[in-house]
Amino acid sequence: MAFAVNEINKNPNLLPNITLGYHLYDNCVRLGIAFRAAMSLASGTEESFSNLNCTGPPPIIGIVGDPISTTSIAISNVLGLFRVPIVSHYATCSCLSNRKKYPSFFRTIPSDAFQVQAMVQILRHFEWTWAGLLYSDDDYGIYAAQLFQQEMQLFGHCVAFSEILPHDNNYRDIQHITRVIQASTARVVVVFAVSTFLIPLMEEVVLQNMTGRQWIASEAWATSPVYHTPRFLPFLGGTLGIAIRRGEIEGLHEFLLSLRPSNDQKNNAVRIFWENMFECSFENGGRQTDGEQVKKLCTGQEDLSNTETPYTDVSGLRAAYNVYKAVYALAHALHDLMQCDEGRGPFSGNSCADKTNLKPWQLVHYLQNVNFTTGFGDHVSFDKNGDALAIYDVLNWQPSSDGSIRIHPVGVVHKGATTEVVFTLDEDAIYWNFETKKPPRSVCSESCPPGTRQARRKGLPVCCFDCLPCGDGEISNTTNAIECKVCPHEFWSNSEKDQCVSKEVEFLSYEDPLGISLTTASLLGTCICALVLVIFAHHRNTPIHAQTMAFAINEINENPKLLPNITLGYHLYDNCVMLGMAFRAAMSLGSGTEESFSNLNCTGPPPVVGIVGDASSTPSIAISSVLGLFRVPIVSHYATCSCLSNRKKYPSFFRTIPSDAFQVRAMVQILRHFEWTWVGLLYSEDDYGIYAAQLFHQEMQLFGHCVAFSEFLPNDHNPRDIQRITGVIRASTARVVVVFALSSYLLPLMDEVVLQNMTGRQWIASEAWATSLEYQTPHFLPFLGGTLGIAIRRGEIPGLHDFLLRLHPNNDPKNNMLRIFWENMFGCSFENGGREPDREQVKKVCTGQEDLSSTNTPYTDVSELRASYNVYKAVYALAHALHDLMQCEKGRGPFSGNKCADIINLKPWQLVHYLQKVNFTTGFGDHVSFDKNGDALPIYDVLNWQPSSDGSITVHKVGVVNEGVAKGMVLTLDEDAIYWNFETKKPPRSVCSESCPPGTRQATKKGLPVCCFDCLSCGDGDVSNTTDAIECTVCPEDFWSNPHKDQCVPKEVEFLSYDEPLGISLTTASLLGTCICFLVMVIFTFHRNTPIVRANNSELSFLLLFSLKLCFLCVLLFIGQPELWTCQLRHAVFGISFVLCVSSILVKTMVVIAVFKSSRPEAYVSSPGKYAVAVEIFAILASSFGLLVAIFAPKCYIILLHPERNTKNAIMGRETQKK
Repeated sequence: MAFAVNEINKNPNLLPNITLGYHLYDNCVRLGIAFRAAMSLASGTEESFSNLNCTGPPPIIGIVGDPISTTSIAISNVLGLFRVPIVSHYATCSCLSNRKKYPSFFRTIPSDAFQVQAMVQILRHFEWTWAGLLYSDDDYGIYAAQLFQQEMQLFGHCVAFSEILPHDNNYRDIQHITRVIQASTARVVVVFAVSTFLIPLMEEVVLQNMTGRQWIASEAWATSPVYHTPRFLPFLGGTLGIAIRRGEIEGLHEFLLSLRPSNDQKNNAVRIFWENMFECSFENGGRQTDGEQVKKLCTGQEDLSNTETPYTDVSGLRAAYNVYKAVYALAHALHDLMQCDEGRGPFSGNSCADKTNLKPWQLVHYLQNVNFTTGFGDHVSFDKNGDALAIYDVLNWQPSSDGSIRIHPVGVVHKGATTEVVFTLDEDAIYWNFETKKPPRSVCSESCPPGTRQARRKGLPVCCFDCLPCGDGEISNTTNAIECKVCPHEFWSNSEKDQCVSKEVEFLSYEDPLGISLTTASLLGTCICALVLVIFAHHRNTPIHAQTMAFAINEINENPKLLPNITLGYHLYDNCVMLGMAFRAAMSLGSGTEESFSNLNCTGPPPVVGIVGDASSTPSIAISSVLGLFRVPIVSHYATCSCLSNRKKYPSFFRTIPSDAFQVRAMVQILRHFEWTWVGLLYSEDDYGIYAAQLFHQEMQLFGHCVAFSEFLPNDHNPRDIQRITGVIRASTARVVVVFALSSYLLPLMDEVVLQNMTGRQWIASEAWATSLEYQTPHFLPFLGGTLGIAIRRGEIPGLHDFLLRLHPNNDPKNNMLRIFWENMFGCSFENGGREPDREQVKKVCTGQEDLSSTNTPYTDVSELRASYNVYKAVYALAHALHDLMQCEKGRGPFSGNKCADIINLKPWQLVHYLQKVNFTTGFGDHVSFDKNGDALPIYDVLNWQPSSDGSITVHKVGVVNEGVAKGMVLTLDEDAIYWNFETKKPPRSVCSESCPPGTRQATKKGLPVCCFDCLSCGDGDVSNTTDAIECTVCPEDFWSNPHKDQCVPKEVEFLSYDEPLGISLTTASLLGTCICFLVMVIFTFHRNTPIVRANNSELSFLLLFSLKLCFLCVLLFIGQPELWTCQLRHAVFGISFVLCVSSILVKTMVVIAVFKSSRPEAYVSSPGKYAVAVEIFAILASSFGLLVAIFAPKCYIILLHPERNTKNAIMGRETQKK
């Protein structure tokens, strides 16, 4: 900086007739000192002004600095209010580009925003899409990390991990970070931090011998010499970094070599530098006090040109080059200001700046428009935000001949004219610290080749995906295709699925062996279907659901009021739990099975007026998608997928079971009731499970609850997947696991749970398995006992039990399924006389007269009618809709022209109209109607799995969940009836973090869900009076927080009294100091004509003693009951007194900085009540006694104890010795 100012002053063209000066301050890497230095520069250090109007130029025209972002923010916040121009050479925080907050801030170093872009360009160049991130816990690191993550996301790259480097160098945190780096698959690690933050981590990297990582260095440590030792080479060799643009300053080297202590004898810093540089001493003849020779004598004529140090090395000027540009930027701005022609200026009224009364904001105007080129050829200007032209050198850390690390430039990155980032790299010059001597691979997933597409892995970033082959007729001809494209109509995909080729004319002939085989299989399948159709027709009355439907229809037909003169019939089909079979059965029902029609116009009623079913969601979706086009009414008794509530897609679908949307809300209500905020989720990989899981995630998020893990149950029962899921459950801290799945999906997992003896989990069962019999055995009791589940509303159907018992093989001899049912029920056989072909007796003969009432099976048990009860309601809903349709009065119908439906030519959509408005009550007292989406009134029973006397599991009803119109969701539980399968016999705790008590607030843990937080105590004067408060509330002005920080209480009037020991002690110290001052004043008065008093300017000494007495006495204003006048005077009196002291010292000595340091009161800020006053008094007394002892004790010592040295010769002799 001194060189630049000197060079400008010698330049007759830049600032003619103007000489620049400067003040230099060291910030000591401390915010407080840097801020104070900036204030001193801006306000000046003069004590008086010759111009009483306080006009004239400001003390300085601009500030070069500060190099640290945090400090620059603080300084610019204040000086920006006065538009004092500040040009930093090293503060990079992107936040400083905010022109509203920092209107006079400029910089000659690029912003972190560009630094981040530059580093991401390096990652993109080498296709490193999966990188780790480390950053320092300060403004520089935090802002850079935020920008980096945004920039990575912009280009579809991913951050594998993100960790903060601890500023306290906590060893546990350091070890945690190294474990994260070691565990990650990311080979590239990006670091935004200064060396002080990073050194402890690198020491641990060396200790753990962690090689195989490609480090990317930000400009804050890319040129740091700390790591350039042989010790770090195996680990940091090959590091890529970006650095400030290197420059050259002609003449700087000679200027640095011209430094001499004799040039500035008062500059103690130069003397210390010189002694350290040449290992010599200016004092004591080069000897220590004990006479031992330790250093040679400094002559001041040593030659700096013979040294090789960073001071004399100007080959790598980076930060220094930015300082040079900053000084010249201010000079050029001042030059342009001086060139203004009167009447053509840029300010109000076309005026120019007044050179004798320059305003800071006027120079800011010209600084914004600066445009010049340095001697090195670099262009200097600022954009609208005060940022410099963006340019960085790309560096590579390479091994040198002595085994250390040397820095080698391998490229440049800068921002082009169109604001895009231009990246130039010499790849052949880069040293790679890997066995292959090539760039490493750092990706979460390898690229998908043409012919495949990306399929993102669930729960992982976008960079983590699988590559799935394109389907037949689809292609992808690029790498990492997101989706496959369908080939045009006359084209087909080639074998590699990366090109569309013309379709070959090819067909399957009846003469080909394959054609013959397939034709045979087709005819065979047709025959089997016909056979199955006959079997189903004959055995349609056997299952309990089917029997319930038959019972309901029979009951309706016998009811003279519901459908008089109309007899309902039915067809029954079994879907065999197969989508294809269910779909074909529905199509048969919808289109009819007749081969010919007597009515050639094809008119008349449809084959069926409605369909009850299907029981599963996936078949119901398929069936409703087709039959919905014809508005055929479908009423399901068990399909719960919330997707079926979509009236646009499924306009004729109804159901008598609540939607999964309500089931999910019901289950979340149970979780909320027991305060289980941290739960695991398992779901089946079908429409039922997937939609339920999506809704569950949304509902949990709505109430601020969290899903600890989310896993789908494999439909192929893969053992590896099952073991992986059990591992996830065991590793999780969640004690509650929610499952949406059918038993067939869940059973393999539960077998593994038993195998691994995994107890201590609270299972929550969806309605699909809450009443399942497979788990109600002693085998599962230790693991599934205590399970809570929700189930379809249980109902009672009077007369059904008797109807079921009337089932008899003789009623329908052709029904072979009934015969099989009867044989299995009673363990007998109708054929072969009860013998097998080998004549061995194995079964008794079935007579057909066996009594079903003597059996105890699920078939005859009607105490737990749930799905069957829904079948019953579905049949009655269709019957009531048909009844309402029949009651229509001619001319007053709901259809076009007020018409009624024609019962002879009934249209399905007409029945849908009436089904939508159905409203009736069952014999059990349950109300049946449908909402606008065809959903039933939502109600569920809450069940609990409890141990029975035989060691098995019994299901008990412990509550009800329903949704009312006015009250919304209502959960009613009998908690005393619930069995908890834990040692405590109480509900478990399942939270990620325990609740924050009143007096604290939540602080979310980084990278974890909102349920995972720390509890931070409220600050003094802040309170929180609720559990889990998000933030603390500030107490009103006259109130303060109590010790528990949960209430605001009136502030106590507390003061330092003369009666208490502390007050007495401080008063005594004050009076003692006053007396000592008085005594010293008497001594100095009595000896005022002696050399030592006269030599120290006796008038100023008396003024200093008088002001110190006032300092001691002003302490008394701080003690005792506060009054308005004492509060107003105490600081004013001390301020005036201490200013007098400082003024006297400023004239007498050159140690004013030390005095200011020793007198800073920045210690009692956090002291409470009267102790704040006590600490303030102590600071005043300490400062005053310090001055008194430091300045007057030596003089009094000579005057009183060594009068023989109080002579002019003695004093002069001592000074000569010092020289």
